[in-house]
Amino acid sequence: MAEREKNITLDEFKYLIDSRNLSEKDKEAEREVLLKAREARFKSRSEYDRKVAKLMQLKYQMEEYVKNPECSSGPNFSRFLSIYVDTLYKKRKDFASDLSIDPVLLSHVLNNHRSPQETFIHRLILHSELSYKSVCDFRRDLWPRVFYQDKVCQFLTAQDQVRESEMKYITGRDIEPESSPEEQ
Repeated sequence: MAEREKNITLDEFKYLIDSRNLSEKDKEAEREVLLKAREARFKSRSEYDRKVAKLMQLKYQMEEYVKNPECSSGPNFSRFLSIYVDTLYKKRKDFASDLSIDPVLLSHVLNNHRSPQETFIHRLILHSELSYKSVCDFRRDLWPRVFYQDKVCQFLTAQDQVRESEMKYITGRDIEPESSPEEQ
């Protein structure tokens, strides 16, 4: 195998273009054509197909977050909830109405001004199960897992910041090793 073929980077395969024999200008032109074709195909989908694709993507993102949480990316529960609501509804107040909650409460939860109450999460689970019924199986523990993983990440992030200021209140002692019979 030639040295040149060994050094092909994954970046060249990112857009599914065989660019081994293309110049940089040709590679860029091929990328543009491919992106335009993908965009045109996505726009030609029906509204239902777009919603299904977004809901599937959201479900996979949530499952990935639960498996491998990334605490540095900020609050994910509200971000996932925003995507869910905006995918299904043109107006957020319609979603609030379907859950029988106040639109102001929904706004507070979406903007991280308030934590959702247990009843909110229960209703969200039931709503999600109904929404995903024709799309795919939706685990009922997914929203609570995302919510509590978010709380764990918030706590750990705050722990790093608060640690120094709280140490002055701790009066514990180090555990001293016992002397072994050989040392006596």
